[in-house]
Amino acid sequence: MSRQPGNGGDFARGASTAVAKGTALIGLAVIVGVFLLQRVDTSTAGSSTTPVKKPTKTTTSTRPPRTSTTTSTTQPSAPAKTPDQLKVLVLNGGAPTGDAAKLRSKLITAGYTNQPPANTWTGHKQTGLTLMCKAGLDREKVALTQQTALQGVRVVDFPTPAPPDSDGVDCVVVAGS
Repeated sequence: MSRQPGNGGDFARGASTAVAKGTALIGLAVIVGVFLLQRVDTSTAGSSTTPVKKPTKTTTSTRPPRTSTTTSTTQPSAPAKTPDQLKVLVLNGGAPTGDAAKLRSKLITAGYTNQPPANTWTGHKQTGLTLMCKAGLDREKVALTQQTALQGVRVVDFPTPAPPDSDGVDCVVVAGS
């Protein structure tokens, strides 16, 4: 057989080199894209209207050898309150004037619309945000802590005596300096 002059397989080598470079470039672009999505995407899964999963309680009892272990799940008897049903009071506990009202507005925007006007807890001084909910509102407390407006909130038990103006409310948020 005779070869065509000047070709000598250069075309085939050039094409395979171009395919290899193209494949490497696409692979690099995919890796950079995935990396950037992980670094730049700050969204949280779900939204403020996503229902909160009901917690389950597991009880395990153990008997003498040769018997089985029994596991039962107990669901809370009442359904969780929705954000618009939960009555939330925002108090100023040392924050600059107007901060409690701004926080209240952010919670209303997030769907927590059942709120009395923000007020001042006279004589109370604290730093940061504090959330306290009455007993039996654990699911609602968790949902509140996931709100952007309450990022980094410290969760405490509902105090005795109760904060001012908290009769008839479910949860109290205190804004400190």
